[in-house]
Amino acid sequence: MPFALSLPSDFDTRLHAFQAQEIPNLIADLEQLVRIPSISKLPEHAGDCLKVLECVSELTQKLGFQTEIVKTPGLPVFIGWLETDPNAPWITIYNHMDVQPAEEPQWESAPFEPLLKDDRLYGRGSTDDKGPALTTLYAIAFLKRVGYALPNIQLIYETEEENGSGHFGWFLDHMGSRLKTPRSILVSDTIFEGEHPALTYRLRGLLQAEAELVSGSMDQHSGLVGGVVENPLNILIRALATCTDAQGNVTIPGVSAPVLNAEEQAALEKTAEVFDIQRLHQDTAGARFYSEDPREIIERIWCRPTFEVHGFEGIQTTPKVIKSALPYHVKAKLTLRLMAEQDPNQVLQALEKHLQSCHPAIQVNDRGQLRGCKTALDALPMQVAAAACKFGFGKAPLIVGSGGTIGALPQFQRVFPQAPLVLIAQSLMSDHYHGPNENFRLSQIHDGMRTMAAYLYGLTKV
Repeated sequence: MPFALSLPSDFDTRLHAFQAQEIPNLIADLEQLVRIPSISKLPEHAGDCLKVLECVSELTQKLGFQTEIVKTPGLPVFIGWLETDPNAPWITIYNHMDVQPAEEPQWESAPFEPLLKDDRLYGRGSTDDKGPALTTLYAIAFLKRVGYALPNIQLIYETEEENGSGHFGWFLDHMGSRLKTPRSILVSDTIFEGEHPALTYRLRGLLQAEAELVSGSMDQHSGLVGGVVENPLNILIRALATCTDAQGNVTIPGVSAPVLNAEEQAALEKTAEVFDIQRLHQDTAGARFYSEDPREIIERIWCRPTFEVHGFEGIQTTPKVIKSALPYHVKAKLTLRLMAEQDPNQVLQALEKHLQSCHPAIQVNDRGQLRGCKTALDALPMQVAAAACKFGFGKAPLIVGSGGTIGALPQFQRVFPQAPLVLIAQSLMSDHYHGPNENFRLSQIHDGMRTMAAYLYGLTKV
């Protein structure tokens, strides 16, 4: 039976009054955060990654949080604790404060100088992920000010998410018993599109690899020995071509899509009914699709592994010039998007075994991996979140998956396997995630804060 969200009779009235007074302050705080170019991929901005955490530390201390900034072997992590009731459960709220670079020429304003225009706040990081973090903080502020019940809250903001969260596992292990064991983990770093809000229940993992083949120790003249010596590039291309079929399905033995249960099948069907395939064609700039069936499209993105070749080393790249030589050492740059049910190490071994069945000298090197993650649809925090979305956004949410990867989440599941991950989207695809003119709509600020306030209050009634 779905969770029945019972809010105090004056909840909506008081929340509207709070928003009318405080949304201008939230916008000012967001402008302050956007001005900090916390670009984790660029070493020269390491100081900005620390600065943005110092800024949120000041903001959260005003709400009564005890805060700490933890240094890691990479970039720092912020943690804050707010204990409201010694007998109440803890929840963890995760966001990231680092941002993508902003070098696209299509920016119509300075990316790190926030611009409020047409009911949107433009600037890098406004929607990914600084704006959603602030709506949740202001929801906490509302509940605290009015005196409504709150769970105990542990905030964790990292600054390496846009660079793979390479040291987040180290952070969790380093903190050890100082971390509170959460009943659930709230994340607001996903997107939805259209009129329906979205709860994301699964994300794909990522395996990065290089396949290489060496023959001899120098390039060879194709006229002198072509047809006699092996061409490693030809061989590697043929081997890689056997990893997918003509429809893009992975054909590597042992790397298959998981079997979906009835609830997952129903979620696919419901989303397919409202899926805007024409919008996807526009967003992908006319790229050809393997399928035009909405249900198959979203199943491919949510629930199937992928195999992609992104480039080669040891090849010729000079435009309009062909050097008639056979390369002796070539590498292919590969990624596989994996489901939560798949072990990246096992997939790596299966990939190498398959490629070596085409040529025994092919070697596969691991270049980084992240597990996928999944939350049971019947988990109680997910039911609370669905009810909160209906209150905050005015419509029941779609239950969706994501083809992308959030590096911190599999680390959370490793350390806190009993804590369901709850991903409540506040941003829209059209907010230009990772693109030029990134923005956060004021309507999403308004509805996102309502949703988060209802969700946090609802957790106290579970």
